[in-house]
Amino acid sequence: MSLVRKLKPDRDITGALIPMSMLPIFGIATVIFGFPTGLITLSILMFVYSLFYLYGFVLTRNLALLIVCGEGVFWGLLFLVYEPNFGFSQVGQIEFRVAYVTGVIFFGIVLIVLALTRRLKWRGREIFELAAESVEETGNGYTSRPRPVGKVEYSPQQMGAFANFCARHLIALPYHTSKSFTLVPIKMGEEFGRLLGLSGDYRDATWVNFDVDGNVSVHIAQKDYLEYREPLAFDPLCTSFGQLFIDFFELFNKGESVRIIDRMDDLKLSILS
Repeated sequence: MSLVRKLKPDRDITGALIPMSMLPIFGIATVIFGFPTGLITLSILMFVYSLFYLYGFVLTRNLALLIVCGEGVFWGLLFLVYEPNFGFSQVGQIEFRVAYVTGVIFFGIVLIVLALTRRLKWRGREIFELAAESVEETGNGYTSRPRPVGKVEYSPQQMGAFANFCARHLIALPYHTSKSFTLVPIKMGEEFGRLLGLSGDYRDATWVNFDVDGNVSVHIAQKDYLEYREPLAFDPLCTSFGQLFIDFFELFNKGESVRIIDRMDDLKLSILS
């Protein structure tokens, strides 16, 4: 498989900024109100962080997100109970150190494994790379109108199962109405805004739609189109985008969903992008 990247390098640091912002907030609270208040503030931030991942798990059923939620709860509780009176007693120090070391080792190993196996990676960049792989023409024909790209036969149960698969593996976030299933691929760093509803209506994002009659249509957001290094011919790109999800659905329907993951893994994109 060609390793030529058609997307521009990923320079989005949103995913790192959000958790790292806890440290300066903790530092400011400690300087102004003292160390105990700083720890309580950090604990609250960890619980809020955990709630986001719990919400992500509810929407996707991705177990890796639930583990990150559990990690946040653990550290939140640890910071909450570590008060000066508790920490300065000999027994308290021993118990805290045991809990601290155990937590660092356990969650450190688990999170490294989840990251290296891409269980925590939103697969939007892989989707955009795979869609552009067969498109060689360039042009200036971008339009915000959805493009019909094909047709596929499916039952609501089959498409519902496929949509759940895409959500569980962080391939795309599904939106279901009585008339259609819409799949919205999400890149790393964009998950916070999309899951929290801060990125606007999903219909303005890039999506692939399967309607009740089996018609497949694609909408590519301009900001995503501009992420390509070259102005790729728009119609072929839309067709390729839709066909990619049709191929994924057919593989899933045949019980070969592992091949979908393999195709994305073969791109060997960074686990952080």
